[in-house]
Order: sequence, then structure tokens, then C-alpha cells
Amino acid sequence: MLSAPTLRYYANGSYYVKIDCAHCRVKRFYEPVDLLQLCGNISVRQIAKQFRCELCNRKDYLTADLISPPSKELMGMTIRRLVQIAIIRKPVWKDMKL
Repeated sequence: MLSAPTLRYYANGSYYVKIDCAHCRVKRFYEPVDLLQLCGNISVRQIAKQFRCELCNRKDYLTADLISPPSKELMGMTIRRLVQIAIIRKPVWKDMKL
């Protein structure tokens, strides 16, 4: 069985990762270099499992595809770029009886 190519393979600048939410009908486009920093060197098929839709907050309707759009379509396309990775510290509590 052949393994799927990973994000590092597509990080040359001519490919984009499209993540769709079938529930909200929203599409977002990402550069593989940014996703490589965020998710690590995983295959394109596994990217959707790492995300959650920002509108409906669901994971089960997301799909990820790799696209190489022609230059005509690139002119009006909105690409999401990674600005920073913020780590959120969230306390987890457990109640104990004395």
C-alpha cells in the first residue's frame, strides 16, 4: 500500500489546501507551509481531523482537498495565512471529598 504524500511534499508554493464544511457550506484555503507548522508533516487526508469549523463548531462535516488553481482563479482567492500559534492554558479541576 502506498502512503499519501505529506504536507512537506506540497510546500513548494503552487499548491493550496482547501478545507470545506459541508454543514455551513464554507470554504477556506491554506498554504501547506502554514499547515506544516501547525499540524506537522501529515498527509492531506488527515488535515480535516485536526480542525473544527469556526462557524458551526463541528468536526464531522470537514473535508480537506489539495488544489493547484490556475493563475486566473488565484487573483480573487482569499488565502488564510498563519500569523501566530497561541497556546491557551486552561485549568482542569477535579472535585474530591475529604
